[in-house]
Order: sequence, then C-alpha cells, then structure tokens
Amino acid sequence: METTSLRTDRAGKIALRRRGPHASPHAQPVGARAATRGSRTRPEPRLARRRRTGGTEGNEILTSAAAVVLIVLLVAEGITIVHMRGLLSAHMFIGLVLIPPVLLKLGSTGYRMVSYYSGSRAYRIKGPPAMPLRLMAPLLVGSMIAVLVSGVLLLAAGHKSGALLTIHKLSFIVFGVLLAVHLLAYIPRVVRSARANWGAARRQAVPGAGARAILVAAAVGGGVALALALLPTIGAYGGH
Repeated sequence: METTSLRTDRAGKIALRRRGPHASPHAQPVGARAATRGSRTRPEPRLARRRRTGGTEGNEILTSAAAVVLIVLLVAEGITIVHMRGLLSAHMFIGLVLIPPVLLKLGSTGYRMVSYYSGSRAYRIKGPPAMPLRLMAPLLVGSMIAVLVSGVLLLAAGHKSGALLTIHKLSFIVFGVLLAVHLLAYIPRVVRSARANWGAARRQAVPGAGARAILVAAAVGGGVALALALLPTIGAYGGH
C-alpha cells in the first residue's frame, strides 16, 4: 500500500511540475481545451446551413412561392390558348417566361426529395408527399418538360415541323390534366405557406426570407429577359 501511494504521489508531482508550479491539478490539457472550445464555437455545417435557409420550412415556403408564380403564368398562358390566333406571340412569350420559374420549382422539390431519401432527419420527420402524388410526380415533370422543350424547338424550327406541334399539343393535354390533380391536392398548402411567408412574424421566425425573395425575383426576371431576347424570333414566327 505504501509503495502504491508513493508512486501515485510521484506521478502527480511530475504532472504538476510539467504544467507549472501554479497550475491547477484539475486543469484540462491544452488540446482538450481547444477541442472543447472549437466544438462550442463552430456549429455543425448542416445546422448552420439550416439556420441560414430556414430548413424544411424555408424549402416549403420557397416551393409555395414558386408555385404561386407558376399558377399566375399558367393562367395567363391558358387565356392565350383560348384565343390562339390573335395571341400566338403572347403565348410564346409567356412560355419562355415560364422556364426559369419551372426550374426553380423543380430545384426546390428535387432538393426535398434528395434530402428525404438521403436520410436527412428534418425531412424524414416532415415526411414524404402522399403515395399517389409521388407516383404521379414523374409524369407531371416529364410532361411539363416535354411542353417546354417542344415549344422552344417549335420556335427555333418555325412552321417546318408538324411532328413537334403534335408533341407540344399532346404533352400539354397530359400536363394540364396532371396539373389539375396536383393543384387540387396542394393548393391549400400553397395558400397557407404564401400567407404565412408574407407575415412579418413568419419572416422573422423562418430565416432566409431575403434569399428566397431573390431566387423568385431572379427566376421571373430571368424568364422575362429570355423572352425579350427572343422577341424578334417570336415576331418572325407569328408573322408567318
């Protein structure tokens, strides 16, 4: 017993001597203190990103804002279809404006999907859409892309391709039916999210409102810029 206590006492004295004569016997090593301080001051990357963007709520608000823009533009596009002969140029102009907002909507919903299936805890807790809507989503996205791509190709080819025109019409019919079902399922959530985001309290509670507004404005502005850049082409197509 005496030998053991003597060794322990010597080891303690050696440790104190290495730390200095005034060091506390309970002080942490320098490396441990630095690691503890670093863990307190540096948040995890995912947590920091969630604080900047608003996490799942921010993603839902962005998706709803993009959906509101798309609904307005699609209603205007539908009006041009009713009077296609007189509003053909307007139809093509609005179709070009639609492209960046559609990409924004696909980006926000795609991010949610990837986050959910990659195991993100926040998106797992929020849960996936209903199974029928998940099964319908690829058809909706595919028909929407077919409408936009065939429309752009028609604009580039002029009146030379009847096959492209047929594809454009058929894909638009499929897209219209699927979109109606999609809106019936999601319009209440879109309205709630849009109203909540426009409230001052929600903007303060969910970070990233400025970034979301910039993304939506950039999508709309980019679409208008694209349509204006191709305005001579639109005029030449409508003049034939």
